[in-house]
Amino acid sequence: MKLDSLQYVRGVAAILVVFYHVTVYLDRMAGDSTLYEIFGGTPGILGVLAFFVVSGYLMADISPKYKPATFLIHRIIRIYPAYWFSVVFAGLFYAVLVIASRPNADYIPAITAMLFDERDPLALLRLTLSPIVFSDFPLGIEWTLLYETTFYVFIFTVSSLGGVKYLLHVSLVWLALLVTAALFFPVVHSGYTQPSLMMVLLFSINSAFIFGIVGRAVQNWIRPLYALALGTFLICLTVLYPHPHTMFQMCAGVACLVMGVIARERSSRLPRVPSLIRLGNWSYALYLTHMLIILGTLKLISAPAWVLAVTAMVSAVAVSAVLGTLDVAGYKWLKRAADRSAGVHGILAASFVLVFLVAGVLGLRWK
Repeated sequence: MKLDSLQYVRGVAAILVVFYHVTVYLDRMAGDSTLYEIFGGTPGILGVLAFFVVSGYLMADISPKYKPATFLIHRIIRIYPAYWFSVVFAGLFYAVLVIASRPNADYIPAITAMLFDERDPLALLRLTLSPIVFSDFPLGIEWTLLYETTFYVFIFTVSSLGGVKYLLHVSLVWLALLVTAALFFPVVHSGYTQPSLMMVLLFSINSAFIFGIVGRAVQNWIRPLYALALGTFLICLTVLYPHPHTMFQMCAGVACLVMGVIARERSSRLPRVPSLIRLGNWSYALYLTHMLIILGTLKLISAPAWVLAVTAMVSAVAVSAVLGTLDVAGYKWLKRAADRSAGVHGILAASFVLVFLVAGVLGLRWK
C-alpha cells in the first residue's frame, strides 16, 4: 500500500519526538526549561502513539498478503539492520564526541561499556530488542522498539495459528484485556517505558496498535472532518483533564487524527507534499539517530537556547536525509534478497522468535 498520508504522519511523528527530546536536553544540559515547561512530554508521546497507530494500520493491511514467516522476515529486515548500523554509528560518534568535549563528558552514553558490562551477563541482549528491563539503551529511544518488535511477533503468532482473518476480533479481545487490567490492576499503568516479556502486552499504550487495526477495518466508513475533529477534541481534553486512563483516550485521539488524514487522501482531498513524503521516508533513520545529534549539538555549541533548538532539529533532519535514503534503499535490497530465499523463511522466522523469547525469559530470570 502506497499512501502519502502515512508518510506525512510518520514525518510529523518523528519531528514531534525530536522536538520533545530537544526540550528535555535543553533543560538538562543548557539549563533552559522554557520549552519543556510549556509542552511537557506531550509532543513525544503523541509522536510515539502516531507511529504505533500507523504500525497497527499497516500490519492489518500487510499480514494477510504474506505467509506468516515471510511477513516476519520483512519486519525483521526493516527494523534490525538500520538499528544495528545506528548503534555502531552512535558508538563511533560518541567516542569522537568524548574526545572533542573533554574534560566534560557528561550525558554522553558509553555504548561499549553498556553492551559489554561484565557485571551484567545480559547486557548485549539489548540488541535483540526483546522486552528486557534495562535502565538504558545505546540510542536512548529503544523502549518504543520493544513494543514494535513484540507487536510483530504477536501478529506472526496470530497468523501462524490461522487467525489472521480474525485479527480484528483478536485485537478487540486484546483491548478488552487491556481495559480490564487497567481497571482492576492499575499497577500495569506504571513503568511502561521498561517493559518485561511478561508485561509488555498488558500496558495500555498497546491500544494505539489496536486502534490502528480497527481503523483499517472501518476505513470505508470514516469521514475525514469528523475524525479530525474528534481526535483533536480527545487529545485536548486529555491534556487539560488528565485521569488514570489517559493513555486510552490519547491513543484513541491520535488514531482518529491518523485515520482522518488517511480518509482525506482516500477521498482525494489531501494535497501531495513531496517534502513531507521524503521526511516520512527518512523518519525511521531520524528516530534512530536524533538523540546523538541533539547531544552533539548541545555539547559542542554555546549559543542561546532557541539557536541550539533550531540547530539540533535541522542537523537531525539533515543527517537523516543521508542515512534515511540509505536505509530505504538498503531495506528494498534486503527485501528482494530475502524474497529470493523464501524456502528458508520458516526456519529463520522460527529462529528469530526463539531467540526473542529466550532473551525475554532470561530477562525475567535475571532482572
